[in-house]
Amino acid sequence: MIAAHPLVHAWRFDGSGGGNSMSWNELQCTPPGKLAPYWLHLNRNSEASLAWVQTHSGMDASAARAFLADETRPRCSRFQDGAVLMLRSVNENKGHEFHDMVALRLWVDARGILGMRGRRTFFMEEIHHAIETGQGPKTPTELLVMLLERMTLRMEPILENMRVQLEDLQTYLLAEHDAYEMRRQGSLIRQRLGRLRVAAVAMRRYLSPQKEAIARLMNEEFSWLGQEFRPRLLEVVNEITRHMEDLDEIRDTAGVIQDSVTNAINEGLNDLLFKLTMLSAFFMPLSFVVGWFGSNVSGLILNVDSAWLPSRDGFVVEGILLLAIGMFEVWIFKKLKWL
Repeated sequence: MIAAHPLVHAWRFDGSGGGNSMSWNELQCTPPGKLAPYWLHLNRNSEASLAWVQTHSGMDASAARAFLADETRPRCSRFQDGAVLMLRSVNENKGHEFHDMVALRLWVDARGILGMRGRRTFFMEEIHHAIETGQGPKTPTELLVMLLERMTLRMEPILENMRVQLEDLQTYLLAEHDAYEMRRQGSLIRQRLGRLRVAAVAMRRYLSPQKEAIARLMNEEFSWLGQEFRPRLLEVVNEITRHMEDLDEIRDTAGVIQDSVTNAINEGLNDLLFKLTMLSAFFMPLSFVVGWFGSNVSGLILNVDSAWLPSRDGFVVEGILLLAIGMFEVWIFKKLKWL
C-alpha cells in the first residue's frame, strides 16, 4: 500500500446547498454521530483510512468487511438501516483506458455518506466544488442521487465517441476501395474494431450488475430514502438500461463490420491468387514450347539438321506457334468464364 493522505475531502451539510469542510484530525477526534449530516470521501490507498473505517466509522463489523472487501463487482448490500454500494465509473484519468472502470465504495445511512476510492473520480470533484460554492446537495440522500446521476451521465460522451468511430468505419467501408488498399488498411481497421468490442464488453460487464444494485437500493424501504428521490433513481436505472443497449449495439455492429472487412480482404486475396493462377496457366504451355525448342539437342524438328522436318525458318514458325497457342488459351479461358 503506497503512502497517501487518508482524506480526499469531508463535508458537514448546512441544509442550503453548502457545507462546512472538515479536516482529518476532526474526523479522528469526533464521534460519527456528531458529524451528521456528513459526506466523507476517503483514500483507499491509505492505511490510516482503512483503520478509521474499522474503528471510528460506526459501521458494524459485517458492514465494514463488506465495505473494505477486495471484490468490487457492483452490488447493493443492506445492513440494518444502511447499505454498502459498490459502483463502477468510466476511467477519465490520463494514461488509462476509459473502460478500465474506476471502483467506488459507498456506505449510506441516516447519518450521511462515507465514500472510498483508489483512483481519481472527476464527477465527485464536481460535486465537491458545487458544495464549496453553495450550489450542492442539501442532504446526504440528495448527494447520493446526484452522485448516481452524474456517474451515469459521464458514460454518455464515451458511448457517443464509440458510435462516431463505428460510423466513420462504416462510411469508409461503403466507399469503393481497391483490393490493395483494403489489404493495407484492413489490419488497422480490425485493430480499431477489436478495441471497440473489448471496451463494449468490459463496460457491459459492470453496467448490468450496477443497474441491479441501484434498482435494489430504490426498492429497499430505508427511512432516509424519501419517495421524492425514487423517480430520479428510476431514471438512473433507465439510463443505464439505455447505455447497456447501446453497448450491445456497438459490440454487434463492430462484429458485423469486422466480418465485412475480413471478407473483403479474403476476396481481394482470392482474386489475386486467381490472377496469379491464370498467369501461371497461360505461360505454362508457352514455357513448354520455348523450353522444347530451346533445348540444346541436335536433330529437333524445324532445325537445319533435323531428320524429320528440317527448316531454316524454325524461329518464325515457333513464334507463330506461340501466338496461336496464346490466342487459343485466351479463347478457352473466356469460354470457361475465367476471364
